[in-house]
This record gives sequence, C-alpha cells and structure tokens, in this order.
Amino acid sequence: MTTLNYTVRFQKTVLASLIGFCISQPSFALEELSDAGLSETIGEGIAILPQNTYMVFRGAGANETTNQILTDRTKDTGYINYVPVGPLSMTSADTNKNGTIDSGDRAVGKADIYLYGLALSKSDNNTNTRIAPTEAAAAISSWGTAVNPWIFKVATENLVPNFSTTNCTGATDPTCQVTYLALEAPLYEMGTKDAAGLDAYKLKLGLWSDIFVRNPNKINGAADQFNYGDSNGLIGTSTDASRANRLRLQGIWNNFSLNGSRLQVFQTLGGATTSGGMSPFYNNTLGIAGVIRLNSGDSKDVKAITTSSLTEGSTTSPWTLIHAGANSTLSTSTTGDCNNGGTGSFGTSAGCRYYVEKRTRTDSKTATKTWDASGLSNAGVLRLSTRETSDTGNLITPAINGGVAPTFDANEGVYLYNPNINLVLGTLYQPLVLGSDGKNFSLEIARIANKPEIYKQIYTDYSGADTSYKGSTCNVYQCGSQLTLGGKNYQGYNATHSSISIGTAYSEDGGKTLRASTDEGAVGISFGKLNSGTISQTSYSNQMTEVHYKQRGVNTQTWVQSYSCTLFICGAGTTGYLYQWEYNNGSTPWAILAPTTKPADATCSPTIGCSSTSGTTPMYGSIANRVWANSSAVWLTAANNEVNNLIGANNGMTGTTFPTLNQAPTPVINSSPINNMGSAVIDGVLIQHLKLTTKGL
Repeated sequence: MTTLNYTVRFQKTVLASLIGFCISQPSFALEELSDAGLSETIGEGIAILPQNTYMVFRGAGANETTNQILTDRTKDTGYINYVPVGPLSMTSADTNKNGTIDSGDRAVGKADIYLYGLALSKSDNNTNTRIAPTEAAAAISSWGTAVNPWIFKVATENLVPNFSTTNCTGATDPTCQVTYLALEAPLYEMGTKDAAGLDAYKLKLGLWSDIFVRNPNKINGAADQFNYGDSNGLIGTSTDASRANRLRLQGIWNNFSLNGSRLQVFQTLGGATTSGGMSPFYNNTLGIAGVIRLNSGDSKDVKAITTSSLTEGSTTSPWTLIHAGANSTLSTSTTGDCNNGGTGSFGTSAGCRYYVEKRTRTDSKTATKTWDASGLSNAGVLRLSTRETSDTGNLITPAINGGVAPTFDANEGVYLYNPNINLVLGTLYQPLVLGSDGKNFSLEIARIANKPEIYKQIYTDYSGADTSYKGSTCNVYQCGSQLTLGGKNYQGYNATHSSISIGTAYSEDGGKTLRASTDEGAVGISFGKLNSGTISQTSYSNQMTEVHYKQRGVNTQTWVQSYSCTLFICGAGTTGYLYQWEYNNGSTPWAILAPTTKPADATCSPTIGCSSTSGTTPMYGSIANRVWANSSAVWLTAANNEVNNLIGANNGMTGTTFPTLNQAPTPVINSSPINNMGSAVIDGVLIQHLKLTTKGL
C-alpha cells in the first residue's frame, strides 16, 4: 500500500537559491507590454518576460562573485533530495513470488536520489559544462518577447464536448464550458525567429545526480544506510559492507526550447456513465491537459558532411613467354623437336609454327569517404554520462560527506542529437485525471468517448478526404492551428497526437508526419561523441589475361631436280623440294627469313645428250631461317584455335584484348562511425486510454 503523504526534502540552500532566482534583478525583468500585444490576449492573466537570466544550484558557503559562480563548477553541490518513505509492499519484496517474504527472496531497497547543480542558462554548445563561464555567454537575454511572453492566466473555453451522449447546444451551454488555469510558455515562432526572443530557442540545462539503494531498516544518515546486500530477502537484514550501490549521472542538454508548451488545470465536465467503457470517475474532478514541447529545432539538415573520391588504377604485368616455338608441345625452351638449331628436316606441328606470350592486368578502384562532424557542434545535444575523470568513493556524495562536485569525462556517455519531444497529455475533452481510492494514487488519461463530437476532434484522416476529423500531430513543424500575434506567425498548441524524433528527421508532407533520415550523414543516438573520420576501401577486378603470338608457316618451293635420259630421248623428270619457314609479317606474301635459293631446273637435250640432275632433294632452310627473334613476324591477337589448344585455358585465350574501361567493381562503403546508431522517429502517437495506479514500492 502507498500512502499519499510523500515528501520531497529541500535543503535550505536550495530554497534560498529558488528565492534568489525569483527575486534577483538579473534573473527576471518585467517589460512593459504594448497595447497592440495586449489587444490580442483574452482572459485574465499575468504576462512574464524573464530577461538576462540564468541559474545554478550552488552549495552552502560564503557569498560568491559572479565570476566564481560561473567559473567554479566544483561548488555545484546545491541539491534536491528525494527520500522514499513508507514500507515496501509485498509485491515488491516478494521477488520469488511465493506469497511470502523469506530467505529465498532477493533483497529489495528503495532509491535515495540527490539532484545536484541544477542549472538553466543560454547554450554554449559545450556538452560537458553545466553553464557557460561568462555572464554574457550564460545569460538568457530574453525568454520570449513583449508580444510573445510567458503567460499565467485564467480563461474559459466554450463548446467543449462533454462526456454525455448529447451534443452542445451552443457557446452558452454551461455543460460545455471549461474554465481553466493555464501556464503557457512563449509560442513557438514559425519561420525566421524574432531576434529579441532568439535565446529562448538556445537554452541549456545541466545537472548531475547521485542515486543510492537505501536499506529500508536504516535511519537517514546511518553510516551503513547504503550498504545493502542482495542475498537475504528478509527486508533490511542483508547488510554488506562491500556493497556500494550508487549510480552517478550527469545530464546536459544544449540548444533546446520550451516554447509552445502549455499546462492547463481545470474541473472536468460531466456526463460520463459506466457504458461504452467510460467511468463516472471522469465527472467533475481535477483534470489536467498539457502540451510539453522540448524542441532542438528543425533537424533535416543536422547531419555530418560526407565527401567522397574514387581513384582508379591498373597493374599490368610485362609480356611473359609461354611458348618459344621450338617444341611440338607447350614449352618455353628454345630447343626441342622442331629442330630450330639444325639444318635438316624440322617439325611442322602447331607447336613449331607459333611463338606465344601473355600478360595479365588487374584493375582496382579505391573509394575514400570523409565523414565531417565538425558542423554538429551547434546541434542540440542531450548527453547522459557517468564516467568521472578520477575515482571517488562509491558511497561519497557532497550532501552527506561534503566535498566538491565531480568532474566528468568530456566524451563518454550517450549522446542524443537534436531531440524533438512533443507530448500531448490530455485535452479539455480527453483530460488527464488524478484520483485516489483511499489507498493508491492513479493517473488516467480518459478513454476517448464514442461520440463524434469528441473523437472527430482527436482522430486524424491522413488522406485529407474527410475534413471533419480535426486531429493532428504536434512536432517541430506544427502543433495544431497556426496563430498570428503582432504580425508574426506562431505554431498553436491544440494538436492531439505526440511525436518524438532523435537526430536527422524530415517531413515529406509539409509537417504532418515525420520520417527518420537514412542518409549516410544522418545522426541520432551515439555511444560516445561522434567524431570526424576518413575511411578507404579498395576493390579489385578478376585477373585478366591477354595473349599475342607470332606465326610462321612452311614455304615449299619445287624445281625439276633430274631427268631420265636415253639416246635422243628425255625421260620423265623428278621434282625437287625446298622447305623453309616463312613468317607472317602482316602482308602477303609472308616474309622468308634468310632465304635459301632453290636450284635451277635440270635440263635435258636429246640431240646432244642430257644433263639429268640439279641439286639434291629434299632441301631445308638454314639455321638462320629458323630463328624467331630475327624474323619480321608481327604480333597477332586474332582468335586462333590452334594457339588456344596449344597453350591451354589456364594461359588465356586468343582473340581478347584488355578493355579500355576499368573493370573493378566500385567499393560500397559507409563512412558513418560505428558508434552512430542513426536517427529515430516515433510519430503520430495517440493515447486512446491510459491508467497508471501506484501499488507501493
């Protein structure tokens, strides 16, 4: 069971800080509002315009100069202490769920929270300081403008649909009138921001905290109040001096605004019954409606700059001999059965007729990308970190032990870039109601009534076909109906759906919906700071082979080598043969290297007798005729199956030449750092019905 008399203990130093913040001249200055500005305001209220203001919770001590307050972060030890009270419930303590608390349960404690150094100021873009070191850099020059200030007012809204089944009869129908007390931040200005109120969009929030697990059986201030073990489920009996249950956190948010936020408190309307899932509990009770807007601004261009280059290269080997044309089978030897070094007969197979070389080429492409994060320094960054630059005792905290505020590591932690948080929590016709059954406290966003007069105010027709549905989403681009004050346009605060975006996000439909960017430069959530970097990757083509060859053929010449002679008769002649190599020199006929001249034909004269012989047969070319290197043969690349069969597929194929274009595939690389988790969007969130009830800790 939970009692309703929870307390929050404020130290006197904190109370003094709050009082000082409210009354100090540098913190708030009231500015005269013009008649033109007031003429556009209805209802009763107070306009507030904080100017030249900042605050930070400091520890107790002597009065300090402005310079000391702004430059010495070790004294940011003023704190708010949240102390849990009341016994633990059976639900919390019975961890093994056997219906009783015994030694089989784990020890369960409560959290004792100290929030230190709460600071609110103008952003200085530093993610590791709670406030800027100079007054000029820290002071919010004007949190709003004369036309667009903070407003604390009472007003009445007519024609608010009630929970009954009947519709409102008109603006004077008292069952459809809601009088509310509202606190409104300055409206969120559209387009170019008014220079006078620009600081309202560049706020900085900083704080740090210590959170302890408290032994529920120990009084506040006991030496071992936080030495609570986990092995004994009997509440408060598992004390372990080695246990140090503390979580130390720092939170810093730069460049955000509260503009457009509004909180309304009112008495709810009546008419709800038990039918249709409704509850009479909704009738005439305390109701709250809120639009909580924490925006870092339009994030479509919040991204790293990526630049890329592509370098192409090729590695080509020298021509390499794979067949020397001296042997009938594949061989690089200059001797073989072709008899290139002899003068007698020679081989004429393909191996003797071709001289073959090959070369290889491998192409490459090197892609280089640079991911430049330097432009992110001005982005709105919410950073949560825990690591300190030096160790401190795990149970040491300034509120108990004295001492100074810790110094946190400058780059560690979770970084949320450009968060835009727009939460719609209830409306006048779907209120957030607070209640109690005498034992437990409840928060409930009322169920949307099955009544067109209500649900058509809430639901959205994204197609735009049915304009009777008035619901819309609150995001950084819009939040309901547009307002105009003093000739300037502002976003409204009557949207019905919530949205949360972290990192690079954009809208494709004029702000109705959001999408998370998938660009390579998109940012969002990262573990550790995002830093610039360059990455390169090289890809290679398959090895290509090019073959060229020289060619020769047998040149055969004949002559009449001899005759058979009888008296006065020349008999049949004998043919002589001369064999030598001719080389393909690219023309016709082919060229014969060091040619041998064939003998003259034998002659035969029957009248005077016959000369029957001329030379010998067969005859062969000289050694000089057989030397490839001295020939005028040209290199050939045309397809030739004889050569292909000779050299085999492993050595390539004739008929192919290297392509002109680089054949390597283009590398695909992502230059985004591995700690960049990218952007995220939760959009168009509508709470149909939600109820939270406490049951004790």
